Amino acid sequence: MASADEFDFEDEGKESIRGRIQVEEEDTEEELIYDEGVRTELLAGQKKSSSFWTFSYYQTFFDVDTWQVLNRIKGSMIPLPKRNFVRHYIRNKPDLYGPFWICATLVFAISISGNLSNFLVHRGESGFRYTPEFQKVSIAATAVYAYAWLVPLVLWGCLVWWHGHAGAPAPYSFLELVCTYGYCLSSFIPAALLWLIPIEPMRWVLLVLACLLSGGVLAVALWPVLRRYGQHHAAVALVFLLLLHIGLGLGCKLYFFDAPQAVPETSQTTHANNATVQQSQ
Repeated sequence: MASADEFDFEDEGKESIRGRIQVEEEDTEEELIYDEGVRTELLAGQKKSSSFWTFSYYQTFFDVDTWQVLNRIKGSMIPLPKRNFVRHYIRNKPDLYGPFWICATLVFAISISGNLSNFLVHRGESGFRYTPEFQKVSIAATAVYAYAWLVPLVLWGCLVWWHGHAGAPAPYSFLELVCTYGYCLSSFIPAALLWLIPIEPMRWVLLVLACLLSGGVLAVALWPVLRRYGQHHAAVALVFLLLLHIGLGLGCKLYFFDAPQAVPETSQTTHANNATVQQSQ
């Protein structure tokens, strides 16, 4: 028969094994250690099924249902510390349908809301004549689509270069980064629509809230990958990427939406005196 000490030793061994397994699972979730062989096989299977020059090759990136798009939009607007967007929402199946229409919706939301907001702000001014500013649609489209494609492209190139020295593939593909950045722009859509209301403090609150929500999702998704290169370099890179993200929202707010201007006291006095004179006559 086994003694009590032997049973205690077995219990301690089981507890230590459980502890190591738990630590390994947590590290796996934080560091995004995934099976590169499975991913390579999936990508190879996609390449075998269709050629790069065929329509069916690109059709796979739009093969997504409504539930998946809504679920990814919800995930891009709710940052949770252990809920990596790439790992839990788009892993191995990025789509371009959601990012494309999110960017298009944001472009029209900024342009239309900006035009209407400027009309509401300046309609009481003397000599004001409203003219639709259609050129702002192209400016908004250039800014939004350039950000949603160029920033992921540069980031993906840096990841490929860094991992190339270590002889390992990049942890995120280019389409995964485009998908992440595209969905994270969805937080700016309700903010842009509410910027129509010419209340400047509320606009700044909405801007800060949109940047916090979308920037938090980006930080949770990018930090486990970036910190492999050192805490200091990762922090600098992440801060730079978040500043670019904030800069997009700040630039849209300042360029497309004029701040309501307070009427000077002299003008108010003049209008009051004119009204008094007209009533006396």
